[in-house]
Amino acid sequence: MDQDSFDVIVVGGGIVGTAAAYFLVRRGASVALVERDRIGQGTTARSFAWINASSKVADEPYHRLNALGAGLYKELGSTFGDSRLGLHRTGMLQCISRSDAAGHAAMMEQADYLTRYGYPHSVIDAAALAELEPHITFDDEVTAIHAMSEDWLDAPQCTRVLADEVRNLGSIVLEQCAAQELTMSDDGAISGLVTQHGMFSAPRVLIAAGHETPEVLAQLTGYEAFSARFPMNRVPGLLVTTPDNDRTRNLHHVIYFDSPAGAFHIRPAPNGGLRMGADDTDGMIAEDASAGRMQEAAARLLSYARARVPELIGDITAEQCELALGIRPYPHDGKTLAGPLPGSEGLYLIATHSGITLAPALGTLMAELIIEGSTSDALRPFSLDR
Repeated sequence: MDQDSFDVIVVGGGIVGTAAAYFLVRRGASVALVERDRIGQGTTARSFAWINASSKVADEPYHRLNALGAGLYKELGSTFGDSRLGLHRTGMLQCISRSDAAGHAAMMEQADYLTRYGYPHSVIDAAALAELEPHITFDDEVTAIHAMSEDWLDAPQCTRVLADEVRNLGSIVLEQCAAQELTMSDDGAISGLVTQHGMFSAPRVLIAAGHETPEVLAQLTGYEAFSARFPMNRVPGLLVTTPDNDRTRNLHHVIYFDSPAGAFHIRPAPNGGLRMGADDTDGMIAEDASAGRMQEAAARLLSYARARVPELIGDITAEQCELALGIRPYPHDGKTLAGPLPGSEGLYLIATHSGITLAPALGTLMAELIIEGSTSDALRPFSLDR
């Protein structure tokens, strides 16, 4: 293989782009994966990384796409080993009090959808919760969905493993290598990519640059209107990770607490501590939030944790915790974007929320599309010309 000539170039080394590169290589393609910074160190490293489809029931194709992603992680775990991949098969508990009549009814409707879709789950009471999480005291009024097949992921670790496999299978991964400009043949077809490390030839380019995808597309094509053609909402999300202690290691599941006051989610973290987030604290934070504002929001998150799982939190303070701000990409209509750019020849795009869960699903489906030229029924609802 000519070291500067490839079948496909992938722009973006987060988990979505790296998974796509991995599945392309597995299909026999020669790939150059180009990342401006370090592999897996953008939003991928600042994600709650709960692999799930249980909360995504309103749109069946989207639910099934997420379920496909969750299932593929188990296959990847079998290939690489769960520990090496950073896959933690814990299950998830979504908890709500029956005293919240509207919320409880909504959760029961959600459970009905999951039954209809054939998604593994059960509805359990406080006694069953206590058996699953013996170090947490649950109110007798609490009911939960137990999604036993859901996991959490050390996403940066997983991304590095997939990138290493891309290298092992004979393709290349270029870090600290900014993409600068697409090149095209006289007939307008993609012919390659100019980067800060030189020119690479390829008839197909896939852009998977997270929340910056519209801007990257506009920059690489020189067509500024692309940044408005596929508008992307940038949604900041604050995550707090506690230090490790004897208490924090007593949490065994991802837990999603729902209430009229707002949702709160918590799970074990790779360092032995706890990782948590909440919708309303995200609302306190802007992309340029000051350190003081971050500490204020983190203290509120810890107060939520102390109210729900005091046995695990103890007297941990915000100053002792690691704070991370991730910018999550939400396509303007809320639906994943994945497919060829309309009117182009050889240019493809992925932009989505829930990138951790969806990475292997979008990676394998886009690899099929790029190599075989066939669009799976699972991918069709998310095309760019919908």
